[in-house]
Formats: sequence, structure tokens, C-alpha cells
Amino acid sequence: MVRTAGLLVLASLLWALAAAAEPLADGVPPPDSQPVLQGASPDLVEASVADPIAALPPAVRTRSLLEEAWQTPDLAARVERTRRTSLELGVWSLDAAARALTVGDHRSSELELAEAAVALAPDLPAAHMRLAAAKWLQGGSPMAALRSAIAGVAAIGRHLEAMLWFAGSGLYLLATALVVGGLLAVLMAGVVSLPHAAHDLGHAASSSAPAFAGGAALAALLLVPLALGEGLLGLALALGGVAGVYGTGRRRWALALAVAGIGIGAFPVARYAGTALAALSDDPVGQAAYSVAQGLATPVELARLRAADGRDPLASRALAIHARRLGNLSEADARYQSLLDAGRSDVAALNNAANVRLELGHIERALELYDRALSRQELPVVLFNMAQAHGRAFQVEDLNRNLERAQQTGGPLMAQLAALQGDDDASGFVVALPLPASLFWSRLLESPAGENVAADFRAAFAPGRLGSEPAVLAGVAVGMLLLAGGIRSRTVPSRWCRRCGERVCPRCDPQGTAGELCEGCHKLFFEPEKTDRVLRTQRVAELRRREQWVNRWAALVSVLVPGAAGLLADRPLRCWLGALSFALAAAASLWHDGVVPDPLVAGAAAPLVFIGVAALASAAYALVVWASLATRRQAS
Repeated sequence: MVRTAGLLVLASLLWALAAAAEPLADGVPPPDSQPVLQGASPDLVEASVADPIAALPPAVRTRSLLEEAWQTPDLAARVERTRRTSLELGVWSLDAAARALTVGDHRSSELELAEAAVALAPDLPAAHMRLAAAKWLQGGSPMAALRSAIAGVAAIGRHLEAMLWFAGSGLYLLATALVVGGLLAVLMAGVVSLPHAAHDLGHAASSSAPAFAGGAALAALLLVPLALGEGLLGLALALGGVAGVYGTGRRRWALALAVAGIGIGAFPVARYAGTALAALSDDPVGQAAYSVAQGLATPVELARLRAADGRDPLASRALAIHARRLGNLSEADARYQSLLDAGRSDVAALNNAANVRLELGHIERALELYDRALSRQELPVVLFNMAQAHGRAFQVEDLNRNLERAQQTGGPLMAQLAALQGDDDASGFVVALPLPASLFWSRLLESPAGENVAADFRAAFAPGRLGSEPAVLAGVAVGMLLLAGGIRSRTVPSRWCRRCGERVCPRCDPQGTAGELCEGCHKLFFEPEKTDRVLRTQRVAELRRREQWVNRWAALVSVLVPGAAGLLADRPLRCWLGALSFALAAAASLWHDGVVPDPLVAGAAAPLVFIGVAALASAAYALVVWASLATRRQAS
């Protein structure tokens, strides 16, 4: 089993590396083709939506510092200059430039382009997967390709858009598994109890009623939720009530867990999945601010930010970054000081405001702001910037002290910054911090966009009130379980004989035993003196043949029907776990590229992650089936 899971994970890695050989984007223009808006008024928003470029006066079509750095002809020099400029401006992962390298400059090799893409966008998972594919296809070390692939997966947590996309897809898969697995478990438990329920219902109505009458009456009762528009969930709850009457205490607890899993998957998990997938695009200001942080802001997005300036702190923060990016230091300084005066002085804002003050020549004020930032959190970047400020003030001891502290806390990053600075750069450069992800998370969690996705998700199996009001679902589920428990405590339902499979009904046969065996099997195994020896031997042989036949069919059904293994082994919790793991494996395999199209951030990391999830879920399902079959063999 472990070997099978390992082979599946290896296969997913090979699939991911092969997928990464495809271009990251088709026809993505380089950053210099992105128009930039400066000084646009809110009145331009409506006009710029129709024709963004024509709506702008010529004076505002200004090239940013990033675009100027991108114009360097030589690839190596372009990457170095653009990387340095992007760090100065707070764009730690220049996704647009990384994607542009995959469609341009074909004079360089695939490996060189992939390495340049990673250098420009170290937080972009797709770039790392592209590099892994290049190393694999060009005969490099397999371990080097594997390390790049692992780096691509690790980069997910550093890239906001990738994190949202993976989190949304993963939560959607989990919601699907909880709902589908729970419905499978409840429906199976109810279906196996239907013959007894039909028999007992018909007998309760009239002892002389034909056999089909009870089945017809039961079918009519079970179809009521469907007639009321409650869909598959309503039918499952009705069948769950039947299973609760004819199940043991363990089965009722397993039913409760399965129904609770359905509710959790259908409401909070599905809503959070929708929030992660849709909230950013549903927030115009948040999307525009994120585009500014990525160096991809369009005229329309900048106009939206200016329209929200003063009312939305995120818009003001993004406009300060954009002003610095265009080299408008006075405007950037004024905006940062306004933010700090308003009490929005996190580490990134303090560091970036200090950078602007330093470039304006206000060294003492810059040092004060760096001190305030370090009092919040001692980041190596802030220490590096403070050392640069001390260098410009010719304070050599303070410069060396801060560089040593920076080396101790962020050695690899400091080595990269030193290489970008160069030996002949006396003035040095300072690094801006990107917009904190916490600014976006607080907005995303408050967004109502996720509820729309969750409502569409629930409509497929619960189109009525059960799917729209969680309190109604909880109340109906609790009432169903309590009613089933009450009926079970007041009646003795019919059951199958454990040995011969005949029905044991205390109303049809008052002389039958109260245990798991019918009267004939009870006498055969516990009162042999009351049976003929020859007939007893023949009967035992028949029961053994029947048991072998039943065991073979049970093994086949356990493997082919998700969750059946636990039910046949009388382990109802395993029934739910088996159905849950099977549903997760199926969903992850079906949506191995994500539940929505990749926004050019995941690349081959998507199949690597989701096929890996499918492999682990498949291994869990196999383990549940194996344990259930072993339990059944021991019991027999």
C-alpha cells in the first residue's frame, strides 16, 4: 500500500514536470506594454472602462521605473536591473516579467529563461515548476529538478493569489468530499434497512396486508422530502432516520457524524472556499491594490483607487506605492505621512516611508522611522535599509553593526542584496516591503462573495430550505435522530439471522429468539440435543457454503462500493471514513488542475499538489477497506 502511494506521488511529479513544459502564458505582454496612469481623477473611471488609453490625457501616460529597467537589451543585465528596481519599489515577485520571459527572447535557452523567471519572481510557483521542467528535460540532475518542484510548492504560501487559489480549490474539494461522503454513508445505511422497515411498516398497519403494501407506504413516506423540494439531502435524512431505527448505538453515532460532516461541508467550508476563490476579484479596490503591489496596475484600476482615496486605507496605501514607483517622491512622502498620522503604521508602511525620506535627503527622519519599524519587528530588510542610511550619513560603526545584525537574521537574503548592490555602488539602495497580506485577508474574510459560490454548490443536492438555512438542517437532523432513537427504544424491529440470513420478526414469530439468530439456528448451535445429528450435519455444511459465498461477494462489494466495507464489517464509522476518503480521492483526481482555471500562478504545481492529495486519499481508502475486511474475517 505504501509502495502504491509512493508510485502515485512519483507519477504525479512526472506529470507535473511534463505539464510545466507548456508555456506559462500565451501571448502575455511584457511589463512595458502595460499602460500606467498617473494623476487620473475619479471622473475618468467610467470613460476608461470603455477605452482606457483614449480616456487618458497624454500627460498621464508615464513610464514607471520598473518599465524603464525592463528595457535593458541583455537578458542577464535586464534581470539584474529589473530585480534590483523591483526590490527598491516593493515588488518582491515580478510575475509579469517572469511570464514575459516564457514568450520572448528565444535566443536564450529554456533553462536560462526559467532561471531568469525564478530570479524575477521567486514567489511565483509556476516559475519554479517551469525551472524544474527545464532541468528535467535538458538532462540535468533529477534531484535538482525535484528540489525546484518542491520550491514551487513551498512558494504557494508566499504568493497571495496562489495561496487563495490553492486554498479555495482545496476547500472546495474538502466540501465536496464531506457532502458526497456523508450522503453515501447515510444513503447506504438507510438502503440496507429498507427491507426491514417495509416489512415492519406493513405489519404495523395490518397483519393481513400484502407484502408490497409496506414497501409502497414506506416509499411514499421517503419521497415526501423530494416532493417538498428538498432534493437529495432531504431523501438522505429520511433514509438516515430509517437507519437510526434499525441500527445500533454505534451506527446512530456514525450517522450523526456523517450528517454533521454534510452540514459543515455545505455551509462553512463551501463558503470559505468561495471566499478564497472569488473575494479578491469581487473587491474592485482590493484587486486594484493587489495589481499595484504586483506592478500590473491598469489605468482603470488606478482610477478606482483614486476614487476610493481618503475613504479606503488600502487605496491610499496603494497610491503611495504607485507614486514612489513613478518617482514622484513628494507625493509618496505626503501619502505615507498621512497614513502614519492616521495610526496605520505597520512595519511595511514605516520602512517604505523611511525609504522615501532617505531618498529625499532627510536622513535623520528616515533613521527615526527605521527605529520605529524595528521596534515592531526586527526584519533583516529594515536592518539593511538602516545600514544604508547610516552609510549615507558616514556613520561607519552603525552601518557595520546593523549589517551584522541583518546577516545574523537573514543571511541568504543579505547575500542577494549585496550582489545586487555591487562593489562600485557607493550610495547603495534600499528595499521596500510589499503590501502586507494581512491587509487583504481582513477584507476577504468580510466579503459576501463566498456565500454565492456556496449557494450554487448546495443547489445541486439541497435546493430547498435545508440547503439555504443551516439552522433548519441542524434542527431536522437532530429531530430525525431523536425520533429514530425513540422508536427503537419502544419497539423491537425485525432483523436478519446472522447465520442463515432469514428474517427474524418478533411479531410474525413470537417464539423466535431475541438475539442475532433465528430459532432454527439457535437450536442448531446452542441446543444440538434437540436436533437430528444427520440433519444437523447437512445444515451446518449448507451454512458454511453460504458463508463462503457471502464472504466472496462481501469482499467484492467492499472494494467496488465506497463505504460498503465498513458497513459489512459492522463498523459504521469506517463506512463514513471510507466514503469520505473515496470522495476526496475522486474529487482531487477530477479537478487535478483546480476547480477554476489557474490564473497563471500555479503552473504544474497544481497537478503535483492535487494528484498528491488524491494519492493520499486513495491510500486512506485502501487502508479502511483492508481493515474492514480483516475485521469481517475475524468475526466470521
